[in-house]
Amino acid sequence: MPHLFSPDRATAIDSEQATRQHLLWWFLARVVLFTLLFALTTVLREKGLVIAVPSTFTSVAFLAGLYGVTFISALFLYKRCRSVRRFGLLQLCGDTGVTALLIYATGCSKSDFTSLLILPVIAAGLILYHRSGLFIAAVTTFAYGAVLALEYCRWLPSYFVLAPHLGNISLPAATNLFAVYGLIFFLAALLSGQLARRLRVTEERLQWTALEYNRLSILYKQIFEDISTGIITTDQSDFITSYNQAAERITGIAQEHVLGQPFIRCFPAMLLQESLGRNVCDFSKPDGSVIRIGYSFSFLNMPAGQEQKLKPGQEDGEQAKWKVVTIQDISQIERMEQQVRDAEKMAAIGELSASIAHNFRNPLAAISGSAQILALDMDNAAPIDPTTFKPLMGIILRETDRMAKTITEFLQFARPAAIQPEWFDIDRLVDEVLDRMQMSPNMTACAMAKEIGTHVACWADRQQLQAVLTHLLDNACHAAAEQQGQVVVAAGEDTEDGRAYLWLEIRDQGAGIPQKLREQVFTPFFSSRTDGTGLGLPIVRQIVENHSGRIELDATSDYPCIVRVHLPMPSPATP
Repeated sequence: MPHLFSPDRATAIDSEQATRQHLLWWFLARVVLFTLLFALTTVLREKGLVIAVPSTFTSVAFLAGLYGVTFISALFLYKRCRSVRRFGLLQLCGDTGVTALLIYATGCSKSDFTSLLILPVIAAGLILYHRSGLFIAAVTTFAYGAVLALEYCRWLPSYFVLAPHLGNISLPAATNLFAVYGLIFFLAALLSGQLARRLRVTEERLQWTALEYNRLSILYKQIFEDISTGIITTDQSDFITSYNQAAERITGIAQEHVLGQPFIRCFPAMLLQESLGRNVCDFSKPDGSVIRIGYSFSFLNMPAGQEQKLKPGQEDGEQAKWKVVTIQDISQIERMEQQVRDAEKMAAIGELSASIAHNFRNPLAAISGSAQILALDMDNAAPIDPTTFKPLMGIILRETDRMAKTITEFLQFARPAAIQPEWFDIDRLVDEVLDRMQMSPNMTACAMAKEIGTHVACWADRQQLQAVLTHLLDNACHAAAEQQGQVVVAAGEDTEDGRAYLWLEIRDQGAGIPQKLREQVFTPFFSSRTDGTGLGLPIVRQIVENHSGRIELDATSDYPCIVRVHLPMPSPATP
């Protein structure tokens, strides 16, 4: 954010204005002080307690002149003065001269008003700072020295004849008074200047802090109002305390309708619970339209003030959990995400279609070639040789089964059936799958073993889990047969994060799966087998994920390939 004005210039303007204000207050204090002094002198003179004072006429004329000079000085200072410090220095010099004249007129070294000379020195140190205070201290010292010199030379007012003990000061006494009061004046100038310097530094720091605070406040307001994300803050009682323009634009609710209202009353669809992070909801705007809103919140640790009502059980001084809620209209985002998903789906369908066409090309070529040979033999009107007919029909049947298997697995992958879970014994299911595989003519022979505990129950779709075991065991047997290894089926129950789950492992002693291909094997139509469709493992992962489980690949020194399946079990309350 650009600076709207220079801090140095602002400080100079504020300092000059402050000096002008201080001088005006000094003028007022000067008038009040001298008025009180002359009033006190008049009272004392009427009671016969003052030994040497000027006449009443002289006192009144002095006060009138003081009032007139003060008024003109104040008016000039307020209207036309360009150099406030120079003018203030001249005023304080004049005050020093007037005070010295008062001391001279009321008894010189015996005057009761000698201590008044320190006031211009202190005023100069506080108002005009260090150097000006020292200058006024020097002027005051010389002025008081002049008064003592006049007294020593007996150049006194005529009415002093009424006080014969005045004017008899000796040179050592005059020198002593001059030294003592001169030292006092300079000490007062130094102390007042030091105090003024510290006050000035403190004032400048406070002014700079206030300036930075104002800038931050403006920046906060600018960000709060211009940000595209809706921001709502609530106090410890969940009453709305702030509500920016983006929130007003997203929800369609005006600011004056929500400030000071309970959050749940204004936005009942948004649940502010600690267990929820980022969440979405359907929000009905006042115009009747429904949008999707994504929202989240976090706590602001604000100390509870005395004016705020504490919640029951909350102690005084305990930090209150204010909340800041951020909201966004994600309707357009969700539409775009759906479009992306649709595009990805269409791309996947196109890729799958190309893969199916590629997988169908070879079987169709084999079927077509076999059929052409059979057709040629029939055209020759000669009996078909059984040694030729049987292999050709075998090719046709085998490739037809392969195509049917591809179509079946593709439909199973593209349109997975709904899950119908039930309880069943996993050991019995494994036996059924092994028996069926051994009866199949295409079964690859390999050594099988089981490591399943007794009465291991599983909660899943029996038919779909049977398909999972069939695919995994078929792949494991094919890999183990090439290395003349063994296949082990293991299952058991365990707990994770306080929840029970069934684990199922298919271990084989085949060549294993390279690390770089472990994720690729779950890609549709990716297969290292010549007779494979590449849909077995994708179907397996899809079924496992539909059961809210997970599948992972592992390896040990004894078993280069281990496929591990985790299926969560329902809680005891689940029927």
